[in-house]
Amino acid sequence: MPSSTTFLTALAASSLLFSSTSARICPPLGPVLPAPQSPSGSDAVQDAIRRLTAGLEAQTEALNASAVSIAVKSLHEDGLLFNWHYTPPVLSGIGTDQIDENTIYRVGSVSKMMPVLLALQNASIGWDDSVLRYLPQLADGAQDTQDNGISWEDVTIGSLASHLSGLATDMAMDLAVFRTGPWTQMGLPELSNGTGPSCSGLPGTRPCTIDDLVNNVNSRPPVYAPFTGPVYSNIAFAILGLVIEAATGESFEDVAKAQIFDTLGMDSTSFNGYVSSFNETGFVPVGEPTWNSTLGVFEAAGGLFSSTSDLIAFTEAILDNRLLSPAATREWMKPQAHTSSLGNSVGGPWEILRSDNLTSDGRVIDVYTKSGDLGLYHALIGIVVDYDIVISVLTAGPEVSMDPYARSKFFSGVVRSFVPALEEAGREEAATDESWVGTFTEEATNSSITITLDNGPGLLISNFTVRGFDVLNNINSYSINTASSSLDGSRPTPNIEGRLYPTKILSDSETAWRATFDSTTNEQRDELDAQLFNVDGSCDTWFGYDRMAYNYLSLAEFIYVQDDGTITAIRNPAFNVTLTKVSGGLGEADSSDGQDDSGQDGTGGPSDVVIEGVALSLRHRSTFVAAIGILLTTAVLF
Repeated sequence: MPSSTTFLTALAASSLLFSSTSARICPPLGPVLPAPQSPSGSDAVQDAIRRLTAGLEAQTEALNASAVSIAVKSLHEDGLLFNWHYTPPVLSGIGTDQIDENTIYRVGSVSKMMPVLLALQNASIGWDDSVLRYLPQLADGAQDTQDNGISWEDVTIGSLASHLSGLATDMAMDLAVFRTGPWTQMGLPELSNGTGPSCSGLPGTRPCTIDDLVNNVNSRPPVYAPFTGPVYSNIAFAILGLVIEAATGESFEDVAKAQIFDTLGMDSTSFNGYVSSFNETGFVPVGEPTWNSTLGVFEAAGGLFSSTSDLIAFTEAILDNRLLSPAATREWMKPQAHTSSLGNSVGGPWEILRSDNLTSDGRVIDVYTKSGDLGLYHALIGIVVDYDIVISVLTAGPEVSMDPYARSKFFSGVVRSFVPALEEAGREEAATDESWVGTFTEEATNSSITITLDNGPGLLISNFTVRGFDVLNNINSYSINTASSSLDGSRPTPNIEGRLYPTKILSDSETAWRATFDSTTNEQRDELDAQLFNVDGSCDTWFGYDRMAYNYLSLAEFIYVQDDGTITAIRNPAFNVTLTKVSGGLGEADSSDGQDDSGQDGTGGPSDVVIEGVALSLRHRSTFVAAIGILLTTAVLF
């Protein structure tokens, strides 16, 4: 029988799928097509679900006392897109005997999402405020400690929320709390009676109080000065929970319940102990010592109980801008610092995972996540903004606790299964008669544009003619250099590739897209990259946005006009043309980059890559696009 480790290792191995792709692209960061509106109706998605389910079922047979709960939801459908759970044969006798989406787990540091969100919701709390504005007592005794004491005046709310305060990781896990340990035999000095830390909240210890934290935090030297770099800190989030209490005059758990849990109907979620339904719906693994522990002042850092259903509701509400304004949500979902890994950045308190091996075109995709661990419980929630999906992975038990990356490997397997399928679903929807591709004309001005779907990212502009002039192939002439010369006729540049990408700027009847134009070959880009020290140094699309403008309007702005969900026209304000759709549908276009690494036609059917029962439906696509124009419209931001 295959082990869970075999399954998780197999999922991790799929990261090699795209490692040999040589041709690179450089679209704008973010979605290259609108997220699929009906993903459950896609054959590609259903195939991914079947294969992922079969793989999970086959491999979790090896788990005797560990539970697993995995769910995926699209913002555009009411029901769960994926809902899978495993009930182990060996149970503790406490709580449920059937794992499902309503099963309550401990979720550890997923808790940290709550104090950050509450701080962002509270207009009286400033992100750049010093923590001393709310908790001046923290500075008491700071000067009486080591010379490398904490610079509290420089510790801001934002630094606490994004692991940039420099504060030490923990107090509750201090070895000296557990006096029966063999610490002196291991070289550590003896402690005098009555000295040292005495609280934790973990089994056999009392929970730490506010006084414990305030009176002793200055005894723990900081790792860094504030804003030096990220260091994971439970102390910072305990303090952030106290900031919420100081600003509101209420307990942290009461504010979280009123402003988040009750608002979203998260009836299984709680701080400072479990809800009454835990006796019927909670999961307690055999031998789990922390299942009913309360963490005192560290509740905001790691004390949360929750369920799959509640965490899906929570992450979906973030994605749908129901907890903050759209602008505030977009600001929140941005990196605050980078780490020594090119694939990991830090937000507030997001753990941002960057990948270029999820899609066959190799573009960068950011996944916003938050992980958590407490005892034998391990959780990971995430949002894939480019595809409008949210994910929850909850695990608990002795087997899944043997590998500290088990929950991350489960999560990665889900992402690797769904992203290629959702990519295909989005392409299928983009290719319909009612959608974005087709030929658009304005007969009165002899203008036309043809937009197709090929193997590259976004939509391909295969023709753009305005007032009889070939705009697409003369796009490089739209520069100030041309202003000092007369145009004697068309000066086409060979191999111009124009592509359209969505901007998520829209109104009820219009949607703004932006075009990028490029004639750079992969060989030219490889040559440039070889001369630059930075990774993918030639990929500087963002730097070229909005370069071409005429009368305050971007030449690269294209606005789709729709009527009752059907695309009827596309207009370009700079050229002052509105082109009516005269034909639509798939209109697959040839692409110079339509060959995969084996030389086979990349437009063929998907090749199934099966790894230990899990398959990803993939297409190799290789192309590169560098941006030249993006313009914000006056439409409503979404």
